[in-house]
Amino acid sequence: MAASTVAWLHTWTSPLFGLFGVDLFFVISGFVMCMVVHQGRGGPTAFLVDRLTRIVPLYWAMTTMVVLVAWRLPSVMGTTAADLGNYVQSLLFIPHFREDGQLFPVLMVGWSLNFEMLFYVLIALVLAFGKSHFASLTSATLASLYAIGVLFDEETVGYKFLHNTLWFEFVLGMACFHAYRLPLLQRLPKPLALVLVVASYLAMVEFENMADRIWTAGMPSFFMLLFALQLEGPIRRAGSLMLRFIVHVGDSSYATYLSHLFVIGFLERVVYVRLGIAESYATSLFSLACCLAAGSLIYRLVDQPFVRGARGMVKRFHARRTAAS
Repeated sequence: MAASTVAWLHTWTSPLFGLFGVDLFFVISGFVMCMVVHQGRGGPTAFLVDRLTRIVPLYWAMTTMVVLVAWRLPSVMGTTAADLGNYVQSLLFIPHFREDGQLFPVLMVGWSLNFEMLFYVLIALVLAFGKSHFASLTSATLASLYAIGVLFDEETVGYKFLHNTLWFEFVLGMACFHAYRLPLLQRLPKPLALVLVVASYLAMVEFENMADRIWTAGMPSFFMLLFALQLEGPIRRAGSLMLRFIVHVGDSSYATYLSHLFVIGFLERVVYVRLGIAESYATSLFSLACCLAAGSLIYRLVDQPFVRGARGMVKRFHARRTAAS
């Protein structure tokens, strides 16, 4: 849902909405990371290695592809240039102003991963002190980051990156993890839960950009996730085919998110132009479907093998270290 919403935004079709898909992604990330920590047995190093091997391979591959295209076909990439400094900082998840003055990495959508990776690092640091009060300590650390941002000038990377209410959306996700099993929510009628999920989504569509994102997207994302979790039972009972489809769409959402700009750009600049098809609501829906299909293929053919390869390398490295010691 989050990746599809962002993809719809980049079709630039009325009704124009979708930036809140990133906010939903951050809230879900806070929830999932809290669940991983509470269920996991590994320490901070194991947690960080697991996150790095999941996020880095595909992101590095697609970032490298952007740089190569910008180098060989600069007219295709617009303002994106094959700049070595931007490339290295992008690979290392270092927020920076690129050549067009935007606070984006080489792969534009990767800006959200800069937030994600720092969130993971903070979790690993908190885990170094144990799992007790994990959520509260992580939340306090994120709030401290936000406060530290005030120390920088408003036009600097430090201010724009750190003094950002997006950090509190991770906190909302962790709060959702601790709230979703409350008895009161468990007794909520499932049809009402579904209505509230839809209402939360529509609220984000209606109020996007009307105020700070924590209120127009973060809070509705919290309620959307909270009520959607109450539908887990009915979804599981709906049948294994539907469940597998939902799980696969979720698993491939990362690949969809990273690749959707390429898919939309190819369709709009090549396919629709050559076929003489005017862009419309129908072509945007088709573009969205192609984004989901491409994300699914990339997940199966590229993302999964890359992640397995990266984790295999880590295991072999660990085995060699163990044998040597």
